Amino acid sequence: MGVLQRFERRLEGMVGLAFARIFKGKVHPAEIAKALQREADEQRSVLGEGRVLAPNVYVVRLGETDFEHLGQWSDQLAGELADMVTEHIDDEGYQVFDKVTVHLEQDDELTTGVFEVSSHVADPARPAPRPGVAPMASAPVAGPPGVPPLPPLPALPPLRGRGATDTGKQGPSMVGRAGSRSTTTHALVVDGPGTRHELTTGRNVIGRGTEADIRLPDTGVSRKHVDVVLEGGVATVEDLGSTNGTLVNGRRITRHALSDGDVIRIGHSVLVYRQDGA
Repeated sequence: MGVLQRFERRLEGMVGLAFARIFKGKVHPAEIAKALQREADEQRSVLGEGRVLAPNVYVVRLGETDFEHLGQWSDQLAGELADMVTEHIDDEGYQVFDKVTVHLEQDDELTTGVFEVSSHVADPARPAPRPGVAPMASAPVAGPPGVPPLPPLPALPPLRGRGATDTGKQGPSMVGRAGSRSTTTHALVVDGPGTRHELTTGRNVIGRGTEADIRLPDTGVSRKHVDVVLEGGVATVEDLGSTNGTLVNGRRITRHALSDGDVIRIGHSVLVYRQDGA
């Protein structure tokens, strides 16, 4: 079971009700979880000798409605999200300076169903930033021309888990005897009822109309809303000019290559993309 699936299981126990009814039209915690994983991957810094530093402080900004809606679980949800990010960091072989924390904040400029994620490195060995000075972002590893580089980071503790040997995202490990062949199924799971739709090679149109391959009884979904194209083992979602648009992991998209655990929001419906190896 993957990091995101373990998080979803814990979330089910915390919420205790059908996600589709609770989070209909609002930010779904699974979207936040996937966005935090992506933030850790995108904002990591390479320190040399195969060591990779990830941010340890993450901030999730939510609109007023979503912030109030999640407020009843805010402390527990923030803790579960921090545990999920920590598991992801350990699995990837990244390092952090201190304990991973996640903070939920309200941003009145954000509309319902939309959120933003940011992160930075908090080093307990360095003094806290002066008031009015933003914390150091973890993404840049070198400044623009003419600007002196940041002083070297202090030595890090030994790596936990498997070591990171490059700057890219670690690929899946191949387990089994040499010459064995594995197959992968691609599916979309509709949150709430848990309905599973396996994708076929080629086009997989999702919408409310009778011509859609995957039909959703959702008034916020267009008759032909999105197309998930499966080619060469890669699933790509493409908005078909829908009225309400398509979000993947909280970001509005027109076309996006999917990875396991990506959360697709169309109308009031939430679908989770799954790659299952056999």
